[in-house]
Amino acid sequence: MKTRLTLVAAATLLAAANGASAATVAGTQITNQASATYTDSTGTKTVQSNVVVTTVQQVASLTLNNGTAKSAAAGATVTYSHSVTNTGNGPDTFALSQTNSGALAMTGVVFYLDADGNGAADNATPVTSTGQLAPGATYRFVAVATLAAGSTTGNTNTMVVKATSGFTGTVNATSTDTTTVGAGAAIDITANSSGAAAPGNGVGPEAAPLDNKNTIAGAMTAFTIYLNNTGGSQDTFALTASTDASFGGLTLPSGWTVVFKDSNGQVITNATVAAGANVKVTAEVTPAAGAAVGTTDIYFRAQSTTTPTVFDRIHEAVTIVAGESLLELVKTQGLDADCNGVIEGELTKDPISAAPGACIRYHIVATNKGLTTMNAVVITDNVPANTTYHTGAAAQTLLGSILAPLAAGVVTTVSATGFNLTPSQSNTLDFGVKINP
Repeated sequence: MKTRLTLVAAATLLAAANGASAATVAGTQITNQASATYTDSTGTKTVQSNVVVTTVQQVASLTLNNGTAKSAAAGATVTYSHSVTNTGNGPDTFALSQTNSGALAMTGVVFYLDADGNGAADNATPVTSTGQLAPGATYRFVAVATLAAGSTTGNTNTMVVKATSGFTGTVNATSTDTTTVGAGAAIDITANSSGAAAPGNGVGPEAAPLDNKNTIAGAMTAFTIYLNNTGGSQDTFALTASTDASFGGLTLPSGWTVVFKDSNGQVITNATVAAGANVKVTAEVTPAAGAAVGTTDIYFRAQSTTTPTVFDRIHEAVTIVAGESLLELVKTQGLDADCNGVIEGELTKDPISAAPGACIRYHIVATNKGLTTMNAVVITDNVPANTTYHTGAAAQTLLGSILAPLAAGVVTTVSATGFNLTPSQSNTLDFGVKINP
């Protein structure tokens, strides 16, 4: 009998070490009954023992996600994501608490529910407990704290977040968040490209719209904007749109929608931008189906989710035109360094650089976005100052005829003429200029 018990215990320990099964739920009854066989003068017999019952006791256990490290400016608010998982075998409630220390003082640390795990508080109601969690259930929350005003750059705070079992008060788990005082984030929204030379650079909103997109009622038009973090720390910026430059009411006309998408085409409501970096965002604006003909100013805003006073706005506009008269014109450029008529790399809306004597190729696409045929369409572009028309690689168009200089410097415009566009049809104009040496 002693040998049998030892073997059973060893097998149980091995199963636990190999993670053979999940924890048995508290209250589960384990029943067992032994049997024996023997032979007597009448043959082989089998007998059964009594049944024994073992009730599984509740054992408290939990996990708390690993902490993170962030940098923020003095006086800024920082938010840390956390989650508690009940790894015990019965329902349990976990109390939430924190302690913080270090040269950097953190004030007013509060926990909030973050049920969807997006790193932002779901509401303004503080929480101090997870409430009851079933075995295997997870509770997500954020810890929000403010860096003391006047904190010295480089000072660090260590915040230890703790979750304690209500069933067994000695069972707990901790996670450590580290905060360092940095220069803080700063945001600048630009249109179509990034950097200091891009349209919209500097504090907005601009007095006049940077782009005025034509569309018809009910048809989407898209704006390309860049979020430039010119500050010293990474931050996440909430994206919103309004026809009110002050964003007092986050107003859009009735029936209008604005959807923000990242560079992969995924719908987003905020974007994280590293210090000194930029993120490209597309804002898809769809006017109401019955929107009246006319121009509507629209503003896009990026606002720090940790420091609401850090934000920027950019001024754009949408013009609703009659369905039969919508022509979309898009221009891109590419570097043709050796002036052979072939660009190096890809066409882009972004600024490029080129040396004197190099060539630039322009690509203009005209598309009929309306409902009826457009007749006698003409695409015209100017030869910019400080350049001359590149006669070594002739202008081209898919439809109609080219009107271009026969020699460099003779005229200052290039045109594609004499063509019609049916609905959804496009035509292109391609030509090059040479930067004066």
